[in-house]
Amino acid sequence: MVVWGGFGRLTPPPETSTEGDAAHNMRIRRNTVLLAAAVAVAFAASPALAHGSAAAVAPPVPSPIDSSAPPTQPSDPQIVESWQLSPGGSDLNPGAGNNRPNLSYFSNAGELIKDSVTVFNYGNVLETFRVYATDAYNDEQGQFATLEGSKPPVDVGTWVTFDQEYVTVLPGKAATIQMVIKVPVDAVPGDHVGAVLASSPTIGTGESGDILTLDRRTGTRLYVRVNGTINSDLAVANVDSTYHQATNPLAGSATVKFTIENRGNIRMSGTPTVSVGGLFGIGERKVTLPDIAELLPGQKVTLTQEVAKVPALLFNFTNVRLERKGADKPGSSEGSAISFAPPIAFLLASLALTLAVLAVRARGRRIDDSDGSAHGGTGEASRELERQSR
Repeated sequence: MVVWGGFGRLTPPPETSTEGDAAHNMRIRRNTVLLAAAVAVAFAASPALAHGSAAAVAPPVPSPIDSSAPPTQPSDPQIVESWQLSPGGSDLNPGAGNNRPNLSYFSNAGELIKDSVTVFNYGNVLETFRVYATDAYNDEQGQFATLEGSKPPVDVGTWVTFDQEYVTVLPGKAATIQMVIKVPVDAVPGDHVGAVLASSPTIGTGESGDILTLDRRTGTRLYVRVNGTINSDLAVANVDSTYHQATNPLAGSATVKFTIENRGNIRMSGTPTVSVGGLFGIGERKVTLPDIAELLPGQKVTLTQEVAKVPALLFNFTNVRLERKGADKPGSSEGSAISFAPPIAFLLASLALTLAVLAVRARGRRIDDSDGSAHGGTGEASRELERQSR
């Protein structure tokens, strides 16, 4: 028996026409039917096959091949680079590493603090990391930021040493690095803030095609509060207000710019509220800004806020109030400014109305004068005629 099949077009067998061949073909077909029936009975009688045994899974029926489609090539493996640095287990609590959001300590001047950090390689390639400490500051938006890798620290970043600066971590693995924080004997009381980072530089291309070295970093924040006198002083300074006129004198706006300064020695946060209005709070408008999450000691941030629907009341009084948070003695601080806000539209309308009234009055006087002149001339003519008649 010859079976015809395969992928693509199926080619039929050659035709036969002799009676002998026909009889022979009838016998083949009869034998084939008997064989197929026997196979079907065997399959039905088999318990394993009846219950779907894994050994009796039929192969899938192939679909015809589309000759116009390109052959499928195996895709190249994708390179994944991902890592994280987290606090490790400390001497006091070795199992508390992943439960700590940052490295935070209270210490006396001159003390030693021993701890560790763990670097996790979540990628699928071998990575070598540089582990180091640096100082932190607030950027122009008031967000937490750290010094660039090429800029040396001058504060808490200089207090930290590691048992190794570079560590190589296999894909899917982690490495723990021991660290020591040596607080100087002359350390100033208050908060000293930085970060411990894991860096993996790479080569990239800039917008103009230049070759650049990209310093990819991640890490955890580092807080060391040195015991001593605490000063919490979050102040508002340099308040400036500019009024913007509108056609409607009751719907102007004001641009308020101010600076928040941390003049104390601990990190602080606060909620600023800006209000603009006339004398005794007439027509006052208030806007509460988002919280300042964390302003570090000695840092400041300049904010700008637009206040809408401010009426023009000749003089507008602006007040910025800051409710302090995260301090040992919560409180508030304020700053103020006065801006000139003349109701120009109202003044122009009043001026136009006044000029119109004056113009109408002047025109009335001219009419009265012209009427008087006309009547006076007629009287003189009458008197002249009377003299001539005499």
